Amino acid sequence: MEDQRIYIALVTKDFSLYQDLTKELRERRLAFVTLSPEEILPPDVGVVITSSLEVANIQFPKIVIASDIEATVNEALRLLNGKEKYERVVVGIDPGQEPGIAVVVDGVVAAVYHVPIAQVMDVVQKIKQDYPDVLVKIGNGARLIRTQIVNNFVAQGALVELVDESGTSPHLGRGTAGTVISDIVAAINIALIEGTRVGHQEVLPSKGEIRLIQERSRELSKGRTTIPRRLAEQVAKGEMTIEEALFEHTGKNGDRGKNDI
Repeated sequence: MEDQRIYIALVTKDFSLYQDLTKELRERRLAFVTLSPEEILPPDVGVVITSSLEVANIQFPKIVIASDIEATVNEALRLLNGKEKYERVVVGIDPGQEPGIAVVVDGVVAAVYHVPIAQVMDVVQKIKQDYPDVLVKIGNGARLIRTQIVNNFVAQGALVELVDESGTSPHLGRGTAGTVISDIVAAINIALIEGTRVGHQEVLPSKGEIRLIQERSRELSKGRTTIPRRLAEQVAKGEMTIEEALFEHTGKNGDRGKNDI
């Protein structure tokens, strides 16, 4: 006999909520049914998602009142899996200009992201809304960027481990080329590897690293200016972002039309 599938039931007449949640559920390839509040729930439903205005009309032991879409589905999955709380939540980060980020919950990949470096902290803060107790594991490549990320998390009191990322980037077969996939798989592997607990990191940027930051600032300003070594060193140490350095160098009214290197 086939195993009976346990479904999520989306019970609502709120069309906007329906659209947002069905999109998220389909993207995650989760089994679900949609019903209106007056309909009878099928016996194979394991958890119900509904709105705060409709919850009073539904009698069911496991109900999630929809709020943030991603967080709502995460909570539904937790209830569906019968967990009071998750035992181990790890955020793996493959450092770079656009880091890969993976959320691994009790050994299962729950979410992945690929964002610009400036958005990493915001993404992880959002993750921590769903999973308050997380361990952050960061690959030991991209020395300057890695150090900035480590120090940002340590400053917020997060538990951080540094992971040897040798061999974490996979061979990409036909049809899978691209840095996005590689960075995400590397982040997943980093999350699964045991690391070494670290605190605040000191970094002394090399002349070559400072020069690369200056070149990057020129690219971002479309060739109009280059930040001076002083600001580039602050960027390298994670004391400011390269965008903040450009703003300080050029001022509020646009670039000053000169290079101070």
